[in-house]
Amino acid sequence: MNNGLFVNQFFKRPKELGTFTQSSKFLAEKMARSIGGAEDVIEFGAGAGAITREILRILPRHGRLTCFEMNPDFCEALQEIKDRRLTIINDVAENAEMYIDCTDCIVSSVPLAIMSKDQREKILALSSKAQRFIQVGYMPILAKEIKQYFEEVETKFVPLNLPPAFVYICRS
Repeated sequence: MNNGLFVNQFFKRPKELGTFTQSSKFLAEKMARSIGGAEDVIEFGAGAGAITREILRILPRHGRLTCFEMNPDFCEALQEIKDRRLTIINDVAENAEMYIDCTDCIVSSVPLAIMSKDQREKILALSSKAQRFIQVGYMPILAKEIKQYFEEVETKFVPLNLPPAFVYICRS
């Protein structure tokens, strides 16, 4: 994992990242395990790839992972992951529908809490088209808004992360 790159990018672009360090192994595992049996997974805000690697570890051999990452330095780091199931798109999550159909599972690390209301609504509306949506957050303030878009929302707390995190596992 490349935590140095992540910290460096946080200081360069603090409004693009929700935290100063990448996801811990505990958080990455919790999010990856939450995809269930999904075979076609989309990841929003892949960063330096901590969660990406965990998803690929459990994704079926015939599965597919498409990562959306707006930061070109992170995209370069993601390119180092050599896996035929992985596609990296250097664009924002809000544009995902221009590239791919979002019907199976979306895993998101985009910082919804610090985004504009319009951006947040667009991402949640897009994500509600998927059968499953998994979102990380660092404050429990997102729960009410997320519940407006999904029939079922389960919240898991991951204390072994810096900062401690909430994982919202949503089903349409």
